Amino acid sequence: MDVGIAYFPKHYISDKPDAGGHFPFAIEGTVNYIFDIDNVYPFECDGNFVLAWMKSIKAYPVFFCFEVPSSSKQEYEKNCAKTSVPCHYLFESRQLAVAVTEIQTEKQFQDIFPWLSAIWSINETILWSANKNVFSVEQREWTGSWEGKVTNTVVVEAGQDTSVFWIGYGGTSIVVLSNKPQFSTYEYICGTLPGFVHPALWTYDNPV
Repeated sequence: MDVGIAYFPKHYISDKPDAGGHFPFAIEGTVNYIFDIDNVYPFECDGNFVLAWMKSIKAYPVFFCFEVPSSSKQEYEKNCAKTSVPCHYLFESRQLAVAVTEIQTEKQFQDIFPWLSAIWSINETILWSANKNVFSVEQREWTGSWEGKVTNTVVVEAGQDTSVFWIGYGGTSIVVLSNKPQFSTYEYICGTLPGFVHPALWTYDNPV
């Protein structure tokens, strides 16, 4: 499995979410390492990559944070009950809820991850964090195509040991925001990847 790894500039980090831009969520605090693993299809043939990678970096417990349309809430709650995974809402409205799900084991990860494909397919945001819950929902002003709009928004609290993973637009990459030394260099990142992964260092032209 061939993947590309590219660093992002730190100025991408913002306490304002960017609709259609870098991150559709707000980030509080400092993030030392921002990179993208491209040519990855988390919900298709590469699902095992995510599972193996989380095991390699000792990510458990893993905390998934994602938006759930009201029409999918009942199915989500049934899936949680079926897989013995606790479900918790950070925010609920008539149209949408923001859920946080704590995953303690690989088996739970395997059970819940495919279901998230349906959520992602309707363009809802899906993130997860390693080892601790860093998510909340607050009123935030947006930039980008929603310039000036104020709405309830997922907020990531970037602490000393934070590692957060976001499935990027198009579903072909995973963006990592981390303060952990294991992601501080390209060589260290490669050392965390499963053995069947063949990485290459990429660069993006004219980053903005």
